[in-house]
Amino acid sequence: MKIRSKLLAIIAIAAFSNVAAFADTRIRFTKVRTSATVTGRVATGGRVCYFARAKAGQQFTATISSRSGRVRIFESGETSYAYEVETGGDQSVCVDNLAGATTYSLTVSIK
Repeated sequence: MKIRSKLLAIIAIAAFSNVAAFADTRIRFTKVRTSATVTGRVATGGRVCYFARAKAGQQFTATISSRSGRVRIFESGETSYAYEVETGGDQSVCVDNLAGATTYSLTVSIK
């Protein structure tokens, strides 16, 4: 019985850790800024998503860099991504890790 309880606890921790690896974070800009840079760490094969509010017609740009060089923006598969916002509201950009755990720097600009 004790082994089963421990096993269930391990499964619960693993499931929670997996959810945390895919957590979403809001990017907020100061009133005088049109860009913001966030840094973070992403697990092996992990994804971290960010959201920023933009108005229709604005240009949304994201650029990512990491020491490993194997981190990409999910939406484009590249290290940069840009588009004109068609519908105002929350816009997303996700960081995908294609290699071992690493740190990254993501710059998002809305003009």
